[in-house]
Amino acid sequence: MLKPFGDRDVTECAIRIVRTGDGLSEALALEPVELDHDETVHVVLRCAVTKVTYEQIKDSDDLRRVHTLAATLGTLVDEDTVGVILDAVQRASEQAAGVQRIPGTDG
Repeated sequence: MLKPFGDRDVTECAIRIVRTGDGLSEALALEPVELDHDETVHVVLRCAVTKVTYEQIKDSDDLRRVHTLAATLGTLVDEDTVGVILDAVQRASEQAAGVQRIPGTDG
C-alpha cells in the first residue's frame, strides 16, 4: 500500500530511467560487444533516485508516484545470471493479472 500524498490516494507506482545510454556506454567502452538486430539482451543498471513526483491517473482522482532514476553504471549480463529473477517477476505479473498456468507445461 502506497502512502497518500496530501489528501489524495496514491494507487500506482512507476519508474522513469534516464541517462541509460551514459551508464551502459561506459561499460561497453571497456568491453565492446556486437549485438545482432532483433537479439534479446539483458541489462543490469545501477541507478540513483534523482526525483520523486506525483501524476494524476487518467480518468481518476488518484495519483501515481513516479521515481526518476539516473543510470550511473550498466552492463550486459547473460540469461543464466538473471533468468531465475526474470522468471519469478513474469510469474508474479501473470498471477496478478489472473493468468493460470497449466501444471506440467513449463519448459
